[in-house]
Amino acid sequence: MSSQGPAVEPAHHTDGSHRTGGESGSCWLREPDCNDVNDIAAWLAEPDIIRWFDFGQGRQTLPVLAVQLMMQSGRHRLRVFGPTGHKLASGLVAVSDLTHAFGTGSFWVLRDSRRPACTDMTLLASTEILREAFETGRLHSITAWAVDSNVRSRRLLDRIGFRLIGLQRDCHVMHGSRFGRVLYDLLPADLSNSSGSAGDRA
Repeated sequence: MSSQGPAVEPAHHTDGSHRTGGESGSCWLREPDCNDVNDIAAWLAEPDIIRWFDFGQGRQTLPVLAVQLMMQSGRHRLRVFGPTGHKLASGLVAVSDLTHAFGTGSFWVLRDSRRPACTDMTLLASTEILREAFETGRLHSITAWAVDSNVRSRRLLDRIGFRLIGLQRDCHVMHGSRFGRVLYDLLPADLSNSSGSAGDRA
């Protein structure tokens, strides 16, 4: 999982997107379309972003075709997000590896720090897709992990309501050094009870 967002009720836009907001800020959330594919693939080719990820068997990049397949697959729920008033997406939130028989999935998120943001944008977008996964996707448990040195991701997961469940040691390699992965899980009640302290512009 990569870095970078209190629970709010979405308002429907005529363009099919959701807007989340409140005192912290206001942002939109929608399904990615063909215009977003290249952005997502470009994000997942940048060394400063992909170093935090593992898409299986040590694979850290996703080409355009892989992103397109994820968008069409029932195993992934992807949403792009950005601040209200800006059309270009500033990041991506996702629940992947959906197993409907057991009601589980895994959460991950990324944000392009060069694009516009509003306060708590990533927290708002993350909370919304997780709420959607529980309520409409009927999931019961969602997992996530963060590299132990990734303080920003760990802080985000805590604010969302994820609970620490363990540490997998020496399993992630960056710049030739080994790091651990901090493991988390989230149940519907954890998300409902999370308040998330405001203040991070992320």
